Amino acid sequence: MEINNIMVQTTQLRAAKKFGPGYFIQEQMDLRHWIQEDLADVIGVSEKHLNKILKNKQAITLEIARLLGEVFDTSVQYWINIDIGYRLWLEQERSEKEIAVDLKGSIYERMPVNDMIKKGWLNPFEDLDDLKNQVLEFWGWEKLDFSVMDKPLPCLARKSVAFNQFNDSYALTWYRKACNVAADMKIRKYDPEKLNVLYEDLHSYTIKPDGINLFIKELKRVGVIFFVLPHLLKTYLDGAAFYSGENPVIVYTGRYHRIDNFWFTIAHEIAHILKHLNEKTPFILDDLKNGVIDKIEEEANELASKHLNHNEISSFLEPYIGYLTTTKVEECAEIYEVHPAIIIGKLAHDGKISYTNQRLYNDNVHQLINKEYQEIYR
Repeated sequence: MEINNIMVQTTQLRAAKKFGPGYFIQEQMDLRHWIQEDLADVIGVSEKHLNKILKNKQAITLEIARLLGEVFDTSVQYWINIDIGYRLWLEQERSEKEIAVDLKGSIYERMPVNDMIKKGWLNPFEDLDDLKNQVLEFWGWEKLDFSVMDKPLPCLARKSVAFNQFNDSYALTWYRKACNVAADMKIRKYDPEKLNVLYEDLHSYTIKPDGINLFIKELKRVGVIFFVLPHLLKTYLDGAAFYSGENPVIVYTGRYHRIDNFWFTIAHEIAHILKHLNEKTPFILDDLKNGVIDKIEEEANELASKHLNHNEISSFLEPYIGYLTTTKVEECAEIYEVHPAIIIGKLAHDGKISYTNQRLYNDNVHQLINKEYQEIYR
């Protein structure tokens, strides 16, 4: 009886954690040097049925509790309490797991976690708490609240039919990373008049030796932050324009790696800075290829085309489209001070020549941009 009293105390401690009635039945069997066959015979049940009880797969019924009480000299309530405690613990474990799965699912639905880990934006996490803490730090939140991410993004330009709520949230995640990067970059005060002057001369930088990096330096000189940030899974972004404090920011994803895409994206984002960013439109995320565009995007496209001399290019080359040569393209490039890749890109966009010609003059733009501007890309 003394042993049984000790067992009651132990049960009350262990059952609250994870031990089911099977553990304690086995303990009593071991004290008596019994095997399953012995106990099954004593209480009059099959070995198969007893095995389920020992593995906690079968709940303790009132009748089984009475039989165990008689055999092991305990109360009926003793076995009922152990079983109920264990079943409640299982249910709690099940609920906690369901909550954890739901939380992890909510994060993964709204953030491309694996892609972010691959890019080094998040660290490989040890457990859900680690992931949750990293997400909170990433967003600057005190608690997880995805409500803001579940609203359609009015600032996502050229939204195609491929986009849905979670693609929007991925784009917003990318934008948050861009904001975090921009916040760490300090440059001189922004001068919109100097940006206007630089914009007018943009086309000439396209043909200068190391013109890309020279232009980026000039952007910095007039107070515009620039850096390369790769797009995230399912975002299809080419670039973005927004403000970080009092400085405008241009972010380039390099999705197409082409020189003509770089210059058009830069020209497009400068147009947004000069014409469109305000309190109502604090940021614009651009997919410059897919989907339907609005008036803001049309205006940005027109300004980008103007500053890259697209109309002049089209007029000059129209008579030669049927038998266009690289010599004529290079002549046009020299006259209108634009890189030949921009000419090819413009003609391909307008359907004048095949898109396969875009490989002409188009080096990988990431190899041309200084690493200091795209460390985040690697």
